[in-house]
Amino acid sequence: MAEIVLEGVTKQFADGNYAVREASFTVRDGEFFILVGPSGCGKSTLLNMIVGLEEMTSGNLYLDGRSMRGVDPKDRDMAMVFQSYAIYPHMSVGENIAFPLRLARLPGAEIDSRVAEVAELLGLSDLLERKPESLSGGQRQRVAMGRAIVRRPKVFLLDEPLSNLDAQFRSQMRAELARLQRQLGTTTVYVTHDQTEAMTLGDRVAILRNGEVQQVATPRELYSRPANLFVAGFIGTPPMNVLRGEITADRLVLPTAELTLATDQRRGLALPDGPVAVGIRPEALIPASREAGSGVFEGTVDLIEWLGAELFVHLDLGVATRPLPRAVSEMTAGVRADRARLIARLDPRVPVEEGQRLSLRVDLDALHLFGPESGFAIPRQSAI
Repeated sequence: MAEIVLEGVTKQFADGNYAVREASFTVRDGEFFILVGPSGCGKSTLLNMIVGLEEMTSGNLYLDGRSMRGVDPKDRDMAMVFQSYAIYPHMSVGENIAFPLRLARLPGAEIDSRVAEVAELLGLSDLLERKPESLSGGQRQRVAMGRAIVRRPKVFLLDEPLSNLDAQFRSQMRAELARLQRQLGTTTVYVTHDQTEAMTLGDRVAILRNGEVQQVATPRELYSRPANLFVAGFIGTPPMNVLRGEITADRLVLPTAELTLATDQRRGLALPDGPVAVGIRPEALIPASREAGSGVFEGTVDLIEWLGAELFVHLDLGVATRPLPRAVSEMTAGVRADRARLIARLDPRVPVEEGQRLSLRVDLDALHLFGPESGFAIPRQSAI
């Protein structure tokens, strides 16, 4: 068993700045748990506090119910894999993998047995005599993984281990890592800035922003029920569209579009009349005629991104929009606050050209609503 519990874990530097503030969550036994967020959000610092390379300013960290405060990293039974591989160039692959076992003074026969077992698991059996300089980036990362696995620790900690690989190798290694973690069943905490890695690898994901945990949930929950505008915009490619709207007695008014609210739908919105931030996933927008009824946007296509299996269409709605409050607009990086725009993910066979007028429809039940001042998701009291 290897369950990690964080209770109010905080890291404050001498200059008063916080790297991590009041982080509280549980990593379950055997779970593949992801820490994700933009550069500088505190995810690597948090990982270093879990393994013991950084001291906590306040809060507590428990491994299987035992407090790790003051416990030396070597006594935590955790193995860490770094972004830079950190393998010894003068040693062979086999010697690199065996190194932690030799430090622990295990019998030679057991060392040989464990190294052979791990090499077979990672597809390195034919490379044990080779030096790191003759290996590819993916093979070097497997060696670094092997050195961690061979110890049989309670917890694996991985700090952006794939960021030095090119896109094709990253995709391959993601799949290998996922299979390997499932096979070993070892509790794993994985740091990345790549939301694709987070969504494809994680059983659950913690999203960080400015040192604070924004939401902890499964990838599906993060995508379908984001806690705030930052999570909504961070998870998903292209990011969620954000528009400023206005709720009246029976209408939701958006730039160039209005949606009629039935009585039961209006009752389901837990907020009074007034402004609201509205999120729309690109795939929720579908081509329509202007006469299609409620929820139709109309604008000019100003950019097309064709990716073969997908088509991203950027639509300028042609109207200015009042900016969201600063605290909220900072959650929506990349959104132009002065002009209403949409990005739609369409079928690549849809005929569309830059400069043409295009109408897109969205249903009310596909919208995400957020407080215009707080940026937090507005709960729905009933399905609408």
